[in-house]
Amino acid sequence: MDKITLYRFFDGFATDQEVGQIRAWAESSPENQRELFSERKIFDALLLLADTDKRDVRQMRQRPVHRLQQKRVIRLRIPQMAAMLAVVFALGLLAYPHIEQEKKTKVEWYETLAPLGAKSQVSLTDGTKVWLNAGSRLLYSTGFGQQNREVRLEGEAYFEVAKSAALPFEVKTSRITVKALGTAFNVKAYPNEATIETILVEGEVEVSQVVKTKGADRNETVLLKPMQRLTLKKNTNEMLVEANVQEKAHETEQLAALQEKTVVPTVKTVEVATDLMIYTTWKDKQWRIESEELGSFAIQLERRYNVKISFQDNNLPKLKFNGTFEDEPIEELLRALAFAAPVNFSLKGNEVILSWNNKFKDAYQTLYKQSW
Repeated sequence: MDKITLYRFFDGFATDQEVGQIRAWAESSPENQRELFSERKIFDALLLLADTDKRDVRQMRQRPVHRLQQKRVIRLRIPQMAAMLAVVFALGLLAYPHIEQEKKTKVEWYETLAPLGAKSQVSLTDGTKVWLNAGSRLLYSTGFGQQNREVRLEGEAYFEVAKSAALPFEVKTSRITVKALGTAFNVKAYPNEATIETILVEGEVEVSQVVKTKGADRNETVLLKPMQRLTLKKNTNEMLVEANVQEKAHETEQLAALQEKTVVPTVKTVEVATDLMIYTTWKDKQWRIESEELGSFAIQLERRYNVKISFQDNNLPKLKFNGTFEDEPIEELLRALAFAAPVNFSLKGNEVILSWNNKFKDAYQTLYKQSW
């Protein structure tokens, strides 16, 4: 990496593009990280010994990062240069053991956010692609791709994992860990929901949880096959594996895998008629729902559009819907909802109130009577 660019970065004058380049360069190898640290030491030594217009160094470091209209001129006299070289050499000798120790003990984390009302996509340094649903955050360490391939998730994300036999890819949530070598899967782990879900699209993943007992803690591991969904109930630690009725062969393999790994009394395997892949379409241009209750659908809409939805009747959330939606405005989606069901809506700012359309309700009472 060009030293001028590095010093502009240390000095707070680097452009956004240069900051991105330096970050990618530093993440690419441990040697680059050591060089970055070493150059920072030299830069600090220059600041200590340079004529800086009698401005306090501490104040300079606290100014905003991008202020390109200001320039700093560093003037060094010969005696100062000699002293600087001696100081830098001493710093290098003394700091290197501490650098190695710091690398072993201190882990720094990068964070990627998808705020409410938005989705985001990120490509990790190992080539893995991640889609983040609204209201989600992803953390990965500075050692990602070198010492490990571990990420931490709060919310929902879809992963297309780059293959690496040496380093398995691990997604850690508050309760479960999902491990893969190269595959595609979805993990849903919002802190305010009662369940955590993993859906495997292709490849193979291990899903594990540590169950705390009065004796030794027990590790429970489940091997998922494609087109299967695992749901963990947080309050009971029970894990439910769902397989589509067209995937009976996978169910047999699932049970055999469980018996090979460990006895997992909290795991149940059932068949479902629903196409489980629809639960990964939130990231696509066309978002599908099938037999979705309005109550759970409303929670997804709140995150997707950053709105607050309330019901005027306790039976309304029990209505079930099928549908395909695109990235239309919330008002258009609510109109489609009202057209398909006996529902009225009121939208003011980011507040949505849903109520019965009594005329529509009476006309279609037979159709909807099982829903209330």
